[in-house]
Amino acid sequence: MRNSCVEISVCGEKNYRLFLDIIKQELDSIGAVDINAIQAFILMNINDNVVTIGEVITRGYYIGSNASYNIKKMTMNNYIHQTQSDFDKRAAYLKLTQKGLNLCNKLYDSVNNYLKIFETSIGGDFDIDQCIGVMKKIEHFWKDILMRRV
Repeated sequence: MRNSCVEISVCGEKNYRLFLDIIKQELDSIGAVDINAIQAFILMNINDNVVTIGEVITRGYYIGSNASYNIKKMTMNNYIHQTQSDFDKRAAYLKLTQKGLNLCNKLYDSVNNYLKIFETSIGGDFDIDQCIGVMKKIEHFWKDILMRRV
């Protein structure tokens, strides 16, 4: 039998990968061929915020080693606009273009429709906000252990 900590981590990873597959299907269905699922996931996390590339990574919007490459591709394809900081020339601020916002809205609409189907299929006894809260508590617990606060 697997340890509960391993099981919850595996479930989280599987759900992340499945969600990327859903995003890929949605991109295919709307004919968005100039962006991949991971890039769309980054856009969905940025949404209407203005962030730096570093924040994209530290806030968990992207888990990987090539965030700069993905940001560059999305900038080239007009999903993201970059502006240099007036105070720190090493920092670039990212904001979605109208094209990026339009894509996010389409993806959010699809995901919300899937969530409605999910709630109906389980009889409405599931509170997704409560589930998110539990997952965040687990995340904070792991971070606290890493920082030796537990």
